[in-house]
Amino acid sequence: MKRLIGILVLAAAVETSASGFPSWMMGADARYAAMGGAGAAWSEDGSAGFRNPALTAAVDRRSAVFSAHRWMRDVQSGFLGFTAPGGKTGFGGHILVTEIPDIDYRTGPSETPLGTFSASEIIAGFDIGRRLTPAWSIGLGGRVYYQKIFVDEAFGAGADLGVCYAFSRVPVRMAAAVQNIGTVSRLASERIRLPLTFRIGAAGRLVETAGGNWLILIDAVKERDSDFGVAAGAEYVWRDILYLRAGYRSGVSTLGPSCGAGIAAGRLRFDYAFLPVKEGLGDSHRLTVAWSF
Repeated sequence: MKRLIGILVLAAAVETSASGFPSWMMGADARYAAMGGAGAAWSEDGSAGFRNPALTAAVDRRSAVFSAHRWMRDVQSGFLGFTAPGGKTGFGGHILVTEIPDIDYRTGPSETPLGTFSASEIIAGFDIGRRLTPAWSIGLGGRVYYQKIFVDEAFGAGADLGVCYAFSRVPVRMAAAVQNIGTVSRLASERIRLPLTFRIGAAGRLVETAGGNWLILIDAVKERDSDFGVAAGAEYVWRDILYLRAGYRSGVSTLGPSCGAGIAAGRLRFDYAFLPVKEGLGDSHRLTVAWSF
């Protein structure tokens, strides 16, 4: 029964006129997941382009992140992302892979299944950002999408557009992004659509206190076939070693509060995020390793 819950989550994606690729909703890495999934205006690591391609122009060093995610019972996913600065231009790439294994296969009511099958999703992209002025940056990203449930497959292609404005006198940014603009083929006879998403975000660092500082993030988010929502979070950083985070996401019935922590060791940072998922779907745990080089 618990595996059936997982497949129903993905099966909702192939309902006529519904958005596909529900793994997109859960995001990429632990740092930003712990802060409610916000981050359209601020990112300093290898996941920057996943939220807003314009942010790849704001990174000042090469970075890579790897994240492992267990959510909704047997659903598991992995994320790999990188960013690399190049003068006024920044580059990034990412891949998100999600799988539900060992789903019972039945053609009718029975105690014993006929066998098992799996469902999977892959979202992969490449991003480029360009700093037009010291304040303004723009970005463009391209993505490919793949979904398989049992023997049925669907393929898609899309793009992201983003813009970011950094204030000169204070460490505050404003940004906007439109994500997943594109199309996807039918899955069997069902029509599915990409999860077109609009984000407007703000972020800023507060004055240092007690040897640490605060990062505050807030995004207004509208995803296709979902209610308007707000993603907000905060991170306290102590001496660039210890990170404490909390956040909240509204507009998605299964999500709400989140929290997490991180610890840095040289150029490595280890992050953890916990998201209590509502409606009896089980809790979400995510681990991420970020490397700056």
